Amino acid sequence: MAINLIKGQKIDLTKSNPGLKAVMVGLGWDPNPGTGKFDCDASAFVLSSGKLKGDKDAVSFVNLKHKSGCVVHQGDNLTGKGEGDDEKIFVDLAKLPAEYDRVVFVVNIYQAVQRRQHFRMIRNAFI
Repeated sequence: MAINLIKGQKIDLTKSNPGLKAVMVGLGWDPNPGTGKFDCDASAFVLSSGKLKGDKDAVSFVNLKHKSGCVVHQGDNLTGKGEGDDEKIFVDLAKLPAEYDRVVFVVNIYQAVQRRQHFRMIRNAFI
């Protein structure tokens, strides 16, 4: 089942889908012509009482796997080239330790300030 969100929208997968065992979050993008290479990055923050407890609770291209094994990033795509998902994060909700109450997904552009890049310079972006 695919869920399409609009900017800023939040969904609660556990209350609306109590039988849900796993989630895959996919990220894809294409730079607008003439804007150069873009490196978008998907990350997941595994939170306890709504807060990040430590660096190991952030899963990204730097830390590909949460210490519990419940969240796994499939690796960094530096260009967005290719069809479909350019980056994927898998969450095994059954393995999520009880101390955690939320997984938040974010997308950023790597070195956006230094490269003078922003999301209006990207087309066909999705998560």
